[in-house]
Amino acid sequence: MRDNRKVKIGNFLFKHRGILPVPFIILLLVFGSAPIPLKSNTLKILGILISILGEIIRMFVAGFAKEKTSGRGMTIEASTLVNYGLYSIVRNPLYIGNFLIFFGFLLFSENLFMILLGALIFWVYYYYIVIAEENFLRKKFGKDYEKFLKDVPRFIPKKFKIKFPEEKYDLKKAIFREKDTIFIWVVAFSFLTERLCNFCKPKLSLVFIVIILLIFWIIINLCKRIKK
Repeated sequence: MRDNRKVKIGNFLFKHRGILPVPFIILLLVFGSAPIPLKSNTLKILGILISILGEIIRMFVAGFAKEKTSGRGMTIEASTLVNYGLYSIVRNPLYIGNFLIFFGFLLFSENLFMILLGALIFWVYYYYIVIAEENFLRKKFGKDYEKFLKDVPRFIPKKFKIKFPEEKYDLKKAIFREKDTIFIWVVAFSFLTERLCNFCKPKLSLVFIVIILLIFWIIINLCKRIKK
């Protein structure tokens, strides 16, 4: 019963994974400089670099991704068992990329409370999603997936020898698949920069543009969900 409940929670979080983090991001943008700020340019630079690393990981995965893999839809699906690329060293490279992007954003905020809270929320959030995905893949791929579970760890690599697929890396496909993530990343960092630096009034136009773009993106994604 407990495992079934975890799977149900994971399926719900997977379905709404693009929307549920928004309230936390808004909270960070509004209260990004309080209540326990850590003032350090090093944190800002480190945050940006960590986020870039996270996006590089996502781009690497996306360039080799096949149709109906890597979780692009609203329900968990998998046309094939992906055990190549970064999936040959960890079972959830996309989620590692997501964490690095999100954690870098948290570091950039220079807020110790939000850094700790955000990291905790992230891992709880994806813990349930991973449980649901593993349950789905066990049922679909059986013994092949059980072997994959034994050979490849969830998050921390045991080895760094990557098994490359026969297909060549497709940069165009990677950019197309990652356009939403990159857009949100740019918007979030731009808006948080404005929020923390208290730029003068003429530059507030940038905040207005960023907000309009963010609202536009949310509306488009909501329309896609309604159609589905």
